[in-house]
Amino acid sequence: MSKFNSTIITLILFLLFSSVFYLSVNQKQHYVIKQKIIQIEKQIALDLPLLDLSNELLKHSGNKDAVRSYINKLNSVLIDESVSLEHIVPGNGLSIKLEPNQHIDYLRANNGRVLLVFNINSNFITLSNMAFCLMLFILSISLSMWLKLILANNNKDLKAIELNKPIVELAPFMLIIDLNHKTLSTNYAHEQLISLANKPLCFYLALVEFCKENNDIALNQNKNVPEELVELANKYFHRLVELGHTVRKRPNFNNSLEKTLSEIRAALDEVLSEYPEQKEIYYPPKAFGEGSRSRLHSYGLVNIDKGNIDIKGK
Repeated sequence: MSKFNSTIITLILFLLFSSVFYLSVNQKQHYVIKQKIIQIEKQIALDLPLLDLSNELLKHSGNKDAVRSYINKLNSVLIDESVSLEHIVPGNGLSIKLEPNQHIDYLRANNGRVLLVFNINSNFITLSNMAFCLMLFILSISLSMWLKLILANNNKDLKAIELNKPIVELAPFMLIIDLNHKTLSTNYAHEQLISLANKPLCFYLALVEFCKENNDIALNQNKNVPEELVELANKYFHRLVELGHTVRKRPNFNNSLEKTLSEIRAALDEVLSEYPEQKEIYYPPKAFGEGSRSRLHSYGLVNIDKGNIDIKGK
């Protein structure tokens, strides 16, 4: 956590705590003032018959000095200075203009209402309140530093976990050829199984084995398949017979070579659709163009040594 962020969090915490404290103090002050006014009104109600108030109906001017003396005497015995009595006048005696810090109430008397005007002094800025706000500010700083320390420790733990986390490496790409089910797949997508007929399957397996041993020999479609390659294809065909996949005689691997290679390429297109970069290893190259260049084309797997092939049921 940066220094700027820590300062922002400290201010937010301080404003939050101060707001709660201000609302609590303000609510308590209102309650105390209300209770104090009720006590004063009770005392005035008891003394009201003895007060010489003016009475417009009886044309009596009253004794204003006596009333003022009573107000001063009553205020002098008040312990809490947050409330003081300012006026006691008959309800129809005069029009009173209230100040912002004044509160008006009334009592019912035999000759009508008596208005009571109080001065309210609800001051939040006191020495004790300021001391408490200072404590809240210190608490905000402490909580901010504590939060900063927790976040720093969490970041250290996360970095330690990342450093200790073993590096998972993907297994090398592998082409899987299953003789038991006559399918092609990969170790990256075991569920994607592509079936291949007997002849192209045996020829491709023989081509892989032959090219690993003879990667410098050009295999041209216009020439007969090398005897060694044919023998390898027959070997794999014999294995299919043992596995019960066929009872037919061995095919002639020199016949329809283009068709055989096309079936192999079609199967590999499906298997390697998500991994086109692997085609240069496992894919028998196609002939491009016409004429002499096409006749010189080789379908040999020149990069097969770079690949991995798992033959199941061999």
